[in-house]
Amino acid sequence: MKKLFSLFFAISFTLSACGTASTQIAPPTQTGTPTVTPTATQTPTSTVTPLPAIPTFTPTFDVSTIVTVTPAEKAVCPTPYSTINVNDYFREELEYPSPDVTYKILEFLNKGGSGETLAKKLDEIYMKSDYRGGYAFRDVTGDQVPEFLFVEINYEGKPIVFSCQNGSLERLFVLSGDYDFLDYTFEIDDLVNDGIPEIIVTGTGGVSFPQSKVFIYEWSGQIFEILGTLDILALRKTEIKDSDRNGSKEIIFIGDNPSCPSCSNFLPQRERTITYGWNGKVFAEISNGFSSPKYRFQAVQDADFYTTEEKIDEALNLYSEVIVNKDLEWWSNKRFRYEQNASSMSIPGYTPLPEPIEDPAEYSSLAAYAYYRIILLHLVQGQEAEAASTYQTLQDTFGTDPYAAPYIEMATAFWEAYQSTQKMYDGCAAAIQYAVEHPQILTPLGSDYHGWQSHIYVPADVCPFR
Repeated sequence: MKKLFSLFFAISFTLSACGTASTQIAPPTQTGTPTVTPTATQTPTSTVTPLPAIPTFTPTFDVSTIVTVTPAEKAVCPTPYSTINVNDYFREELEYPSPDVTYKILEFLNKGGSGETLAKKLDEIYMKSDYRGGYAFRDVTGDQVPEFLFVEINYEGKPIVFSCQNGSLERLFVLSGDYDFLDYTFEIDDLVNDGIPEIIVTGTGGVSFPQSKVFIYEWSGQIFEILGTLDILALRKTEIKDSDRNGSKEIIFIGDNPSCPSCSNFLPQRERTITYGWNGKVFAEISNGFSSPKYRFQAVQDADFYTTEEKIDEALNLYSEVIVNKDLEWWSNKRFRYEQNASSMSIPGYTPLPEPIEDPAEYSSLAAYAYYRIILLHLVQGQEAEAASTYQTLQDTFGTDPYAAPYIEMATAFWEAYQSTQKMYDGCAAAIQYAVEHPQILTPLGSDYHGWQSHIYVPADVCPFR
């Protein structure tokens, strides 16, 4: 794989947040299994919007179903001649973009010029210029003859493929897609192991920080089809490997955490890893996660995410960390403003803000919420005794803590409704209704001051089970 060029171009975007588990800590030890008697029957209100079902994910692709493509008849191309001098066609002072570059490529190759020599020459030219052009020389159609791929800025920046037809190279294929960048890379690999390589085109732009858009193509026999797309901020690394050892390769994108003087509004942030894999029809996201949580609220959000992914053990471990891991740091609106200011001190006009003290409400709020979510996970696993024990521990630990009181009340609303019908949906409806009536309980979980990667909580988030 080869980095071909870089130049930034302004663009805006929005990405969603999600998480990855860190050091696993066992859930807190519970004492006894108290009998909890419902104090009231609570009927779910009709104002609660029905909850979405937990998403169903595509099963792992069975590599045995891959059909190897029979190589196409070998294309006829001009015979390369070593006497063709690339310097006669391309000069290091070549002004680019230039309307005649495409024609020079075709002329050079059709007169017997070597594609490898041309690629090396373009390397030399673009290394010394402000503009960087994207190019590659590989067989991407399965006709046993390499095509020449090139980003042609004069044609709206779209990558094009020069392919042999009727004995000569022709500009035949423009790769479709929403391209608006001046920095491109080509990566070419037979990811599916079917004999036809995929083309991974990454376009990157940005003024203060880079944003990338990725397109994945494969030759269908007539056209290059888009088999997957991705948007990611600050793409730092791309890896291609068979990470799950199923016979097909995955594409691993690492980034999503820009670093620049004007990026203070992005705090706090973590590195994200997104993995794309073949599902039998297209390349789709198979995992999306952050690096280990640094702050307590990040562990809460990661655990909630794992719950929706039905990864119960990972979720339980993270909820436990929220409660017992003293290495997780606190976060607040004042700390957010302080960290923003500190990261901008190199910019003229900024004066230091006083360092904030820890918000006394944050730990109690998030730990009580974590106990509540552990109760839910015990119940969905049919562990009634464990759920009752955790509910009692929540009461014993935070029963006199005013900061935890709203979360205990929400847990009680859930518990009483669930006990009356033994249905998770009824318990969730009561908890969600409590959140509707007390929206302030959502703010410590995730709001605008938790950073751009944070999930912004709404009432339905507090209980995702039907």
